[in-house]
Amino acid sequence: MITPRFIPACTDELLTGLGKLAGETGCAVQTHCSETDWEHEYVLKRTGRHDAVAIKDFGLMNRRTVLAHGCHVSADDRALIRQYGAAIAHCPLSNAFGSNGVLPVKTCLEEGVHVALGTDIAGGPRPSMFDVTAMATTFSKLLEDGVDPSKSPETRGTPGARISFVTAFYLATTAGGIALDLPIGLLKPGYRFDALLVDTAVPDTDLRLYEHDNQVDILQKIIWDTSRPNIKKVWVDGRLVKG
Repeated sequence: MITPRFIPACTDELLTGLGKLAGETGCAVQTHCSETDWEHEYVLKRTGRHDAVAIKDFGLMNRRTVLAHGCHVSADDRALIRQYGAAIAHCPLSNAFGSNGVLPVKTCLEEGVHVALGTDIAGGPRPSMFDVTAMATTFSKLLEDGVDPSKSPETRGTPGARISFVTAFYLATTAGGIALDLPIGLLKPGYRFDALLVDTAVPDTDLRLYEHDNQVDILQKIIWDTSRPNIKKVWVDGRLVKG
């Protein structure tokens, strides 16, 4: 994977060279894209273009490009990302600490943009994808409702922005495979077997199940309340790596 951290940290010569390398090798590309107000405005001032357009012009936008964050991408940026089949890596907890915005995940999905979840452990304090999945639903609800109590409910938020925990689970699994253009994220023939065995009955767990819980209840509780002691076995590409 070719990984220029982001445009502000790279010279034009470096980015051009990496774009050429991406074209020659077919390697995946990972870089930041319009994460913060500062980054977005810096790139616009330096290149005269939004991040997404500049990344494309440097030859770094392709089907296997993963754009971290994207909180400040415009509608035209999203259309460009969709055109190339690239993906946005949504890192909600990290964004809450430093991105000056919340990615409109539902809008991206409705527009056909590939979106998956990431932890961005450099910018967020929790490495757990369970936490990230839960936070994706939480911050989408904050985006929908708004957070400024001085405004009326009608003007405070972004109507229809929330995503369900089922959508968030999809973003953490199947959508991750789509973003990376790899056969992962689904339990089906032809896909790599990546799986966790979650024990809901370990001592002192926060994960409580009851007889009346249906499958949807159980999945939601697993997403919200699983912690490291609950994870008894881990398989990666069919190989048992824990347990």
